[in-house]
Order: sequence, then C-alpha cells, then structure tokens
Amino acid sequence: MSNGTNKEQNCVTLIGMPGAGKSSVGRYLAKALKLRFHDTDDDLERCENATLQTIMDTKGLDYFRALEESLLLNIDFQSEVIATGGSVIYSQPLMTKLKALGPVVFLDVPLLTLQDRVAQDAPRGMAKSQNTSYEELYQQRHPLYCAWADITIDCSDSAKPETIADAIAKLLRD
Repeated sequence: MSNGTNKEQNCVTLIGMPGAGKSSVGRYLAKALKLRFHDTDDDLERCENATLQTIMDTKGLDYFRALEESLLLNIDFQSEVIATGGSVIYSQPLMTKLKALGPVVFLDVPLLTLQDRVAQDAPRGMAKSQNTSYEELYQQRHPLYCAWADITIDCSDSAKPETIADAIAKLLRD
C-alpha cells in the first residue's frame, strides 16, 4: 500500500452499517492485499461466549459498547484487514486507534439495499436501542462513518464483495 495513508502496522479497517458487507468484502480484501483477516464481532462473541444478539438482549447497549471499546483497544492489530462492528464509530478512542493503524474504509451502501439484506439475515445483534429503527440508526451513523473514513466506497451498484475488494485494493496500491 503506497497511497500516503500507509501506516507502520499495515492494517486496513472496514466500517459501515450492519449488512454493508464488511466481513464478506474483508475476506476478499485480505487475500488481495496478502494480509490476515480479522472480524471484531468474533472477538466480542468469543469474549462473552455468546452471540452478539444474546449480548445485546441480556446485557444491553451500554454494556455492549463498553465491551467493544475495551476489548478492541487491547488487541494488537498488525498486518490485517479489520472488519468492525457497525457501532465502532461511537468510540473516539477506538476510531483514533484504528485510524493510526492504516486507512479506514467506509462501505457506503444505500439504506434500501441495507434494509433488504438485514431483513434476509438472522438477527445480528445490532448495537441500538430497542425503540430505534434501522432507518433511524442509519441516519445517526452515516455522518459518523463519513467523518471517520479515509476512503469512502460507493456500494450503490450492488457489486459483488470480491469486486468491491478489488476496487479497494487497487485504490490502496495506487
């Protein structure tokens, strides 16, 4: 990676809404860049020995966000593509750390596409209040994703994850 955002740790962080494809794109991007792949949702589930949905249902939003921040701040990320949970953008210390590791890439997917994807999936333990709709969550988060991103990828054409990963890899190499 030689785009001026390359950092010593050589990481790329993917941010975006639940359903944006961070894990799917991340796996392909890691292969393309010859880096390891790291899904932070897996860290949370391993730590609690529970699914994200169960953590949210039993311990609540505040606990979830505090766990996410403390756990991820203590991981030594190196030479990996990091697929984050959608709520990482609420933590300034965490996002500051991730930005220091390398470029932060926002997978910007239109709301209607996201809603269709999420409706087809099993409940995914979104970090949100129970009375907050997905659309409201999108409206809250979208400006934060834009603000934290070094690179924003327009995913409005519903390209396949490998196509999006290839486009990101090309951007990072240029």
